[in-house]
Amino acid sequence: MSRTILMLEHDEDDRYITKAVFNENSYQVSLNFVTSSDEAFLYLQQCKESNKYPSLILLNYNAGPSNAVEILSKLKASAHYNHIPVIVLSGVVNDKIVQECYEAGASSFIQKPDTSLDTDKKISSFFHYWFETVELPN
Repeated sequence: MSRTILMLEHDEDDRYITKAVFNENSYQVSLNFVTSSDEAFLYLQQCKESNKYPSLILLNYNAGPSNAVEILSKLKASAHYNHIPVIVLSGVVNDKIVQECYEAGASSFIQKPDTSLDTDKKISSFFHYWFETVELPN
């Protein structure tokens, strides 16, 4: 079964690091990147037309032009996209942001790691949980 992750990440370094860790660990997941909320919704519109949605969405809190709360609200209001788990990523974490994201429908909120060791560990834990532990819709 083929799994797909849609990752909304505007930072080129973060995209590169994520892709490198996935490749190094031979994760059997297709990782598709978009760099803005506008691109994300264009991608999802194509998914709607083909009826092949991503297994989950990784969403940088500050990707723009909309922030994660605005994007989550739009996703969760749509019958086409509300079933897709959305994980919010942020370099900065405070209680208000975390609360707002969960209230808007985030499935998880993850602080971006500081070091390459932390990155590998967090991505490994993330992959194990989302693709080996839980059941995701097709």
